[in-house]
Amino acid sequence: MHSTALDSTLAEEPRQYLLTREGARLRLRPVKLGDGPLLSQFLSRVSAEDLRFRFLDSRKLPNPKEIAALLEVDHRRSEHVLAFDTASGELVATLLVVADRRMETAEVAIAVAADWKGRGLGWTLLRHASDLAFIRGVKKLRSIESRANHDALEVEQALGFRARPVEGDRTLMLVEADLG
Repeated sequence: MHSTALDSTLAEEPRQYLLTREGARLRLRPVKLGDGPLLSQFLSRVSAEDLRFRFLDSRKLPNPKEIAALLEVDHRRSEHVLAFDTASGELVATLLVVADRRMETAEVAIAVAADWKGRGLGWTLLRHASDLAFIRGVKKLRSIESRANHDALEVEQALGFRARPVEGDRTLMLVEADLG
């Protein structure tokens, strides 16, 4: 079943939409190499606290080299999706999923613009990340979260993820879900 799905990539799907529980309609598209300025501008609208949670350090914004790395995806083992509000056309969230070489485990990271927090984007994108990983044959989806990121941990646990401390770092939690 998964072998056919593995040949399908999000890059081949020109129009994909999601509806959040709160009724926001999102248009998704894969990141492109020329999206550096757009991604930089978006990240400037993510709260400092959420940037710290997303990148697990106290930076203000990712540097140009780090932005460039976020644009380098193969649309199969790694996927970076931009989520736009269909009403305004504004980039409101991003979703990054990266699988290991054997396509067994994938890590997920989501960022949401500060003015869009609390509208169900994280919930909706995490469910979408699970779907993306599953159709590629990934068995486990995980995220490393700051123990202080209560909002993300709550969403992940509500969607069936299990949380446990990261060995050797009491400030981090490993959050995992079995797919399928």
